[in-house]
Amino acid sequence: MAAKRVQYQIVGRYMDGKEVTGYHLLSLESGKAGRYTKEQVAFLTGRDQITNCEGQIYKDKLLLRGVGISLDSLPVQQENGTLSRTDSIGRVRRGTSAEDAMTQLMLIGYIMNGKSIHQYVVQNAGGGQDYMSKEQFLPMARAGRIGNARVQLYQGKPILKGVNCNLKELPRKDINEM
Repeated sequence: MAAKRVQYQIVGRYMDGKEVTGYHLLSLESGKAGRYTKEQVAFLTGRDQITNCEGQIYKDKLLLRGVGISLDSLPVQQENGTLSRTDSIGRVRRGTSAEDAMTQLMLIGYIMNGKSIHQYVVQNAGGGQDYMSKEQFLPMARAGRIGNARVQLYQGKPILKGVNCNLKELPRKDINEM
């Protein structure tokens, strides 16, 4: 019996002008992320280890196609260090490295237990969704790792504030509906 292969998602691209020089992949098992060459990504795509990308052969050349996302919409770090196309990761804090920015999450909804929040629904730039408890989510928001939410202390209690969005308008699902 073969060992289970690690699954990845593409969450960013590295470019030199208009040419792609590499990809930023996020491991779905461990959460570790890093830069991979085009050849490494082609190999992993061929082994079906990248969940949001497929390969297509065209005129003896491998083309990568996004699954559920457009690879063109992913954050881009130019080889000179500038970061662009950050819409899918929200606001990036000043001083954040491009590598950390590419793995930033967006709050996209809530799982409710009555009137209280049971879990937060987050999404990465590659379209991957996950659920986080309040104990996991609040420290990440406090550290600036959530692109559309920040934590503000009010009378010693943490309050979640939206960044360029109204968090009250995000979808809510009852825990009993899951």
